[in-house]
Amino acid sequence: MKFNKITVLITSVLLSTSVMAQSNVDRELLKPEKPVTKYVVQKADFGSYIVERNLVSIPKSVASADTTIATQGSMAIVHSDTPIERVTKGTLVKNTLTNEVSALSGNISVLLNADVSADAVSEATGLSLVSAYAGTQIAVFKVTGTQDLIEASKQLKATGLVKVAKIEVLEIMHKAH
Repeated sequence: MKFNKITVLITSVLLSTSVMAQSNVDRELLKPEKPVTKYVVQKADFGSYIVERNLVSIPKSVASADTTIATQGSMAIVHSDTPIERVTKGTLVKNTLTNEVSALSGNISVLLNADVSADAVSEATGLSLVSAYAGTQIAVFKVTGTQDLIEASKQLKATGLVKVAKIEVLEIMHKAH
C-alpha cells in the first residue's frame, strides 16, 4: 500500500514538473521577434468603404504623368482641386479591408419587404427603377438629379419598405497574377 502511494506521489510530481517546464518553453516560443504594430480602424462611410473625396478618375490621355497616383485600365486616379461634396456615379471609394480604390456604379441594390412593389419604393423615394427581378423581392434603383448615393441609401432604409439596401461598387474581385 505504501509503495502505491509513493508511486502515485512521484508520478504526480514528475507530471507537474513536466507541465511547468512545457509552459515555460511555450512562453519563450510565443514571444514575438518584432514589436507588434497596432492596426488603426478606419471609420467607413458605408459598408467597408470610405469615400475618397480628394481623388477623381479621369482618362489616362488627359492626365499628367506627374499628378497620376494610380491607373486602372484606361483611367488614371489623380488628386482633385476641390473635395467632392455629393457622392454619385463614378465617385471613388476605398475598401478598408483591401485598400483597393474603386468607383461607384450609381445604383443601389435592395431586398424589398414582403408585399412591397419596386414601383412603390420608386414613388416614395424619388429613385429611378433600373430593374426588378420577377418572382423575387430584389430590385435595383439609381439616383436621379442631385441625389447623394449615401443619403438615398439611408432614406431607403428609413422608409421601412426595404430589408436591405446596398450601394453597388465596381470593384475588381479577381486579378490575374
